[in-house]
Amino acid sequence: MPNPDLLNRLHESLRYRNSSAVAKPFVDPRRFLRNQLRKYGLFSAETGSLSTVPTFHLPDFTVVQGELVSLELACYGMFEPALTEAFIRLVEPGQTVVDIGMHLGYYTTLFALLVGDQGRVHAFEPTPSTREIALRNTARFPQVEVHPFAVWSASQTIAFQDFGPRWMAFNSLTEFRMDDAPAESKTIQVETTTLDAFHKTGQAKVALIKIDAESAEREIISGARELIASDHPVISVEVGDHGDSKASRAMVDDLAALDYLPWEFADGSFRRHQVRERYDYDNLIFAPRSRDLSID
Repeated sequence: MPNPDLLNRLHESLRYRNSSAVAKPFVDPRRFLRNQLRKYGLFSAETGSLSTVPTFHLPDFTVVQGELVSLELACYGMFEPALTEAFIRLVEPGQTVVDIGMHLGYYTTLFALLVGDQGRVHAFEPTPSTREIALRNTARFPQVEVHPFAVWSASQTIAFQDFGPRWMAFNSLTEFRMDDAPAESKTIQVETTTLDAFHKTGQAKVALIKIDAESAEREIISGARELIASDHPVISVEVGDHGDSKASRAMVDDLAALDYLPWEFADGSFRRHQVRERYDYDNLIFAPRSRDLSID
């Protein structure tokens, strides 16, 4: 049974976002006023500076001025509403969840609320500056543990591209998912680990894994085969090809070989996803073949 309070609050935020310009001040007057002040520069601040904004699930979430995800959170109090609702419907109290590519901790903090005090959330964020901000958002949740590693197919030291505060959502171990990088990157060295290595440290059964790792998804899955075989978690993966790449389809095939089927969430329900040759930006949810998400 999904958390009714979080679901209602998400739907209220979504109603505001989807309302016409005329209706917005009546749907949520406070958010409308804040957005108008922001629009006309009265909330202006230096790019990269920090502020707190109310989100649908928390009264004060730290965001970064000028950063894309932060702007969505500041304006609407949520990000990726379909995936957000899918998680509310999938994650249950007491479970263990893994968040790979935690960014500022939007999903990590949502998972913390969903699993409750008896659950655990393991979040991985290799960029030091991003992780520092994420720790502000997760500090209130003792059930969250933040790991300073990039998840990969092997444990090693590897070069990592850091695009700075405005473009931190695109920091990556691999190729950039756009034709041109939006900013000059700084190369840093980060330590990697695998989900199988993490699992061998005696962690509880993993119920769900969220992967948003800028083209590193196949490597991450390659290093998680033992965990997947033993725990059969639901797996959320970001997809999206650029140029002539068909890496997303290859990743879908990798999971099919592990007896997983792809699902998508839309209009309040899960439905089976029809596999494509190439993908625009999206998120797919994979479940073991034996599990029917449409009746969960």
